[in-house]
Amino acid sequence: MVTQNLRQKFLTISLALVLSVVWSFPNTLQAQVDATPAAPSLTTTDPTVDELNKALQAKQEQQKLLQERLQRYQDVIAEKQKVSASLKNELELLDAQVSKAELDLQSLDFNIEAKRLEIEAAQLAVDQKQEDIDAQQSYLAELVRTINRYDQQDPLELLVVHSSFSEVVNDIRATATMQDNVSEALTDLQTAKANLEREKADRERNKRELEGLQLEVATTVQSLDAQKTYKAQILTDTSSSEQQYSQLLEQSKQEQLAADSDIRSLEEKVKSKLQGAPSTSSTNSDFSTFTGNRNVQLAWPVSPTKGISAYFHDPTYPYRRYFEHPAIDLPAAQGTAIAAADDGYVARTMNGGMGYSYVLLVHSNSISTVYGHVSQINIAEDTFVKKGQIIGLSGGMPGTPGAGRLTTGSHLHFEVRLNGIPVNPLDYLP
Repeated sequence: MVTQNLRQKFLTISLALVLSVVWSFPNTLQAQVDATPAAPSLTTTDPTVDELNKALQAKQEQQKLLQERLQRYQDVIAEKQKVSASLKNELELLDAQVSKAELDLQSLDFNIEAKRLEIEAAQLAVDQKQEDIDAQQSYLAELVRTINRYDQQDPLELLVVHSSFSEVVNDIRATATMQDNVSEALTDLQTAKANLEREKADRERNKRELEGLQLEVATTVQSLDAQKTYKAQILTDTSSSEQQYSQLLEQSKQEQLAADSDIRSLEEKVKSKLQGAPSTSSTNSDFSTFTGNRNVQLAWPVSPTKGISAYFHDPTYPYRRYFEHPAIDLPAAQGTAIAAADDGYVARTMNGGMGYSYVLLVHSNSISTVYGHVSQINIAEDTFVKKGQIIGLSGGMPGTPGAGRLTTGSHLHFEVRLNGIPVNPLDYLP
């Protein structure tokens, strides 16, 4: 009887070992599986985050109403810019621009507050994702410890402690469940880490955008103050007289003609200088760029995404009764970086103080470019620049350095000249 019992137990153990090989799963106890902590659920919402999102939505609704008011002022400004120059029209234009600038500041304040709410919400999301990751790591560690504890026990010893073979099979099946849990926990952990990185990236992007908005506020405040000062100066200079205003415009016309004459004269001098450059010159390679017949393909000096506010010989140009518009005007925020349209020789950097400031570059094939209403000049005369190199900052806001009198808002005045004669820049731009 004893021999028969031993033989039966041996067969049971052998069968269990064979089954364990076939299943190819690590051993564990069903009780230990039941005792393993449940996988933590990943939190997707938070009451505080919800509150922040509601506040953000309210800000966006207010911003929408503000944008509608801004558009009305923008329409007024656009209409005033088409009307022939007069003191009455310019004062009305300045009033509209001041009102728009004040609304721009309100809009920026809304944007800044909304961006701060987004940053705060993103930070909360980052913190929550980190808690999810910590919980997932703890759960995974506990699963691994459970498997390791059972792996260290002798399989024969485990078989002996079971009261029936069905318990062995149940444990083997439970082990498969345990392995699935480990796989799912790893997948959840990887997903949580990926979400954390996205939340961190969103937070950093929002911080950079906030810094940009704060800089824009400073620029808008400066422009607003300049426009108010400029309006006061116009009233002082003209004594509210249309006749005196016309005289001021005539003076501005003469200044513009003088600048045009200066540019033509300089281009002739530069052309002679470049053609007569000695072959032994240390800058001969630079000069040779302009003596050849290289085709000129100009690049946009500032981004054209805001369109063109005045075209070459534009019939709606408000100062047309004084002279034709020899350029295109590219709307650009005050202080926007200006890039050289092509490799060029710096022939003139005219700093007009509170008057008209410009930069003249001479290129190959008798092409030159003029960048007007600049608020800052970053290059020196009698030097060479490369295509795309920053040569200064845009301006054009009335009453600001470099703007001069004949300007109605921040923009870049961009001329292209062929043999000293203004031509349509759009014929040379991509």
